[in-house]
Amino acid sequence: MEFEVGYMLSLIIVGLSFLGFFLSMMIDEVNRKKAVVIFILSLILFGLGVYYYYVVGLWQKESGGPSVNKLNYYLHVYRPENQTEIPVLPFQMEK
Repeated sequence: MEFEVGYMLSLIIVGLSFLGFFLSMMIDEVNRKKAVVIFILSLILFGLGVYYYYVVGLWQKESGGPSVNKLNYYLHVYRPENQTEIPVLPFQMEK
């Protein structure tokens, strides 16, 4: 359960950074300097969120956590070590 909480917190941080991006676009109409500052802070927050997601994935890999989510599988953050099975297509199955 602790891995899921870590993933959710990192995705919340990334979501807050996107809100900062949108806010900087809106403030750009009024004050350009403030918009640039908010945009840079949002980039930093986005980087921290992605790094936190990666760290939680490494922590899950080292601890041998039982649950693997599909996003980590496709991002190559966490994959189980026993991936030697060749997938069988439906038309190749014996009846």
